[in-house]
Formats: sequence, C-alpha cells, structure tokens
Amino acid sequence: RQLALVAPLVSFVGRVVVDLQMGREKTYRPRRAVELTQLLSSLGPAIIKAGQALSSRSDLLPKEYLVELQKLQDQVPPFPDETAFEIMSSELGNLSAIFRSIGPTPVAAASLGQVYRGQLADGRDVAVKVQRPGCEETIALDLHILRAYSSALTSVISLLGREIDLVNVIDDFGNLIYAEIDYSVEAANARRFRELYGNLPNVSAPAVFESLSTSRVMTMEWVYGCRLTDAADGRAAWPIGPGGVEVPPAALVDTLVQCSLRQILDVGFFHADPHAGNLLVTKEGELTYIDFGMMSTLAPEQRYGIIEAVVHIVNRDFMALAALYQRLGFVPAEVDTAPIASALEAALPDVLNASVSQLNFKSVVDKLGDVMYKYRFSLPPFYIAIIRCLGVLEGVALQVDSDFAIIKSAYPFIASRLLTDKSPQLQSALMALIFNDGRLRWDRLEALLSSAAGTSDYDLLDAVEQIADYLLSPAGEPLLAALTDEIVHTLDVLGADSAAYAYALAARVARGTPV
Repeated sequence: RQLALVAPLVSFVGRVVVDLQMGREKTYRPRRAVELTQLLSSLGPAIIKAGQALSSRSDLLPKEYLVELQKLQDQVPPFPDETAFEIMSSELGNLSAIFRSIGPTPVAAASLGQVYRGQLADGRDVAVKVQRPGCEETIALDLHILRAYSSALTSVISLLGREIDLVNVIDDFGNLIYAEIDYSVEAANARRFRELYGNLPNVSAPAVFESLSTSRVMTMEWVYGCRLTDAADGRAAWPIGPGGVEVPPAALVDTLVQCSLRQILDVGFFHADPHAGNLLVTKEGELTYIDFGMMSTLAPEQRYGIIEAVVHIVNRDFMALAALYQRLGFVPAEVDTAPIASALEAALPDVLNASVSQLNFKSVVDKLGDVMYKYRFSLPPFYIAIIRCLGVLEGVALQVDSDFAIIKSAYPFIASRLLTDKSPQLQSALMALIFNDGRLRWDRLEALLSSAAGTSDYDLLDAVEQIADYLLSPAGEPLLAALTDEIVHTLDVLGADSAAYAYALAARVARGTPV
C-alpha cells in the first residue's frame, strides 16, 4: 500500500517541481490540477475524501487545483448485501426479531457505507445505515502512511516556496473522517441537531433509534419526501406529492438559508455538507436534513469574528479585516498586515453597491483565496468547514433559484444580530458600522434597520435598547459625547435657520408684502 499510495504522489510533486524550475508552473497549473484529481480518484475512498477536503483549502492550493478537486466524486459500487446483513446481525442481534421486513438491496451507497429501507416489528418505517467493511482499517492505514511520509513531502513542497505543516493537515483530515465513519458520533449529531433546530418553522430531522444504533450501524426513522433540487425544472410552484402542499422553491431556499445562518451565527453547531442528497422536502413542505456525518462547531468568538468580517468589508476597512484575520490565527502575529489589507481591498467588491454577480459566494471566495494563497494564510478547521458549507449551500440554492446570492441573502440576518446581540464584540462592530469619526451615519443605520426588518425574530425595541445601552456604557461615552455635540449643532443650525425665517417673515408682514 505504501508503494501504491506514496510513489504516485511523490511523482506528481516531482513534476510540479520541474515545472517550477523551468518557469512554466503557472502555464502548466491547469493541466497538473486535472492530473492530481485523476490521481486521487484512483487511490480509494479515504484519499478521495482527502481530496474533497483539500478543495476548500485556498491557503494550501491555488484556485486551479481547487476547481478541479471540487469535481471529485466518492461514487463506489455497493458492497455485497450478505456482508451488510452480517454486520447488522453482529451489531444489533436477531434481525427477524427486530424487523418485520428489510429491503434486500440498498437504496443508497457511498464510499463509507450504504443505506437499507426497513420496517420495524411495530410497523414503523426506518432507514438503516451500515458501515462499509474494512473502511476503518483502510483509512487508518492510509493516514498512517501519509503521516509517516509527511516530513519528506513537506521538504519537497518547500521547494515550491510553500511552508505547509502537512502533519497538521493530515491530523485535521483524520479527525474529520473518523467522526464521519463512527455512526455513534453521527447519531449524537443527529439527536443534537433535532433538539436545536427541529422546532424551527418548516425544518425537521429524523429521530434516531438509539437501541438500534452502534458505531457501525445507525437506524433512523424513514423520511418520505423528494429532493430539494427536484424543483430546478422551472416550475413556479412545487407540488410535493399526493395530498401535499404547494411550496414555492424560493420559500424552501429561504428556509434552508435562514436555518443555516442560525446554525452558524446563532448557535455554533452546523451542518457542514448540506448538499442535495442530504436534504429532502416532505409532503408537508418541511425541509428535512437526513445525514449528520459532517458537522462542525464554532466558539462564540469565532461566530462574532465572522460577523465582524462582514462589517469590515461593508465599511471597506481592510486594515481592520486583516487585523481580524490575524487575531483569529489565520496570519502569524509577527506578519505585517498592511500588504494583506491592500490586496484584500483590490480583491473584494463593494458589498453595498455590488451587482448580484459580484455577490456570488464562489466568486468572492475565489478572490479571497487568491489573497490567502499569495500571503500564505493558515486556515483553521472551523473556517474551512464554513467555506465548504456556504459554497455547497449556494450551489444547491442556485439549482432551485438561478438569481440566488447567499451574501445578499445573509445580510438581513447579520444586521439583526448586530442590532440585537449584547456581546461586546458585536456592540463594537455595530458602532464601527454606524459611526464615522464620532458622526452618526444615518444612511447606514437606516439600511441596517431596513435589512433586519426582513428577519422573523427581529425586534426594533431590542435594537434601540442595544444602541442606547452601548452609548450609556463607559465604552460608548466618546460616541455619546460626539453624538450629543452633533445633535446640539444640528439644533443650533435649525434654530438659526428658524430665526432667520421668522425675521424674514416679520419683515414681509411689516412691509405689507403677501406671505
């Protein structure tokens, strides 16, 4: 396995080194990207998963490679049904006592497992997910080999002028894929997701049968529905099924986006792979998540950092954005961020005035990725998961609504959080957005209030209280003083204008001039 795995990878890196030495690396880059994708696709499910994970690493690879790696598919033939039923029996016990019936062939198959439809003895329909045999051993072996050779590969890659900690990259991937193949982890994710988001309007998640779930087998309630992307044929409304309701595709996309934003920015526990195969729409019109193998978490400071980044982009304050990236660990503390700020300013569109095409998430990420690759950012796992989640989300949404732009759709939610969240970080970000040199930017405040009004849980009184609390706090004293001066000045000007008008009016009356 070492020879089959390492030799072609070293050979590929060698070709890139030769390209670099001959001054043709950029010219040959698209060709090499295709070669790498074809190579990874031939090395087995674990390596394909690794390639898919790399497709979001704009800090490690230029965009030509990212585009090609996004085409990697983990489609593999199903393993024998007899083997699947043997695994079920060894994990769950006597199948005839548990199931009234179970499908003889899988309804879905992927690189890590496959799913069967069954009916429990009490008549409830279920989905039974079975781990591919030998999957864990194969992944462990591949990771061990890659880790053993990581130092040597790092030395070769350094010839390309890139300093990459391959051990850390491999460890991050190992944590990701081990969580995905352990069905006890996925079952816990499913339960938590259902508890947190199952009561949101038009959102649901199937229940897990804990007594029929192990690390290799997971049993969940069967979901009756169609794929979200089945509406992509241009129909104005979406008849879900017999007796179902008609739901406009745009409404389902809005439900998906608002639920995802709540996961990422409000709670910090989110589905990192919301692709079409993981989303169903029930006959009642509910959006149902059905796979929970790839989840991620965000600490509060990371959630606040995302919103701060949006504020800095809106303000065109790229020095602050570069400093934020440094604070979040994307850039080493000793690096001068001034060149990064200049590159970000040149790359990113004006969010408030940009066209819908400029607000396409992929185009913005591509531009950001160019900067991150050039200035050798080191992206933490949480950011990679967010990029993957939002990229997949926008791709699914565009299949249903061709005019969809996730950045534009997300801004009302972000505006609502800015106006109502009491965390010091977001209060400071709000003040940075609506004040400039102590002067209140009424247009920005009006735009924020207007955007936030479009969200379901926004409260104007909360927003007013939030701004007032900050201005009356010690941190807000300078802004309050400046705002007071501005109000007094405005009243003085208004008073002077009123006095002049009154004087002119009196003079007209005294002269007998019609008013």
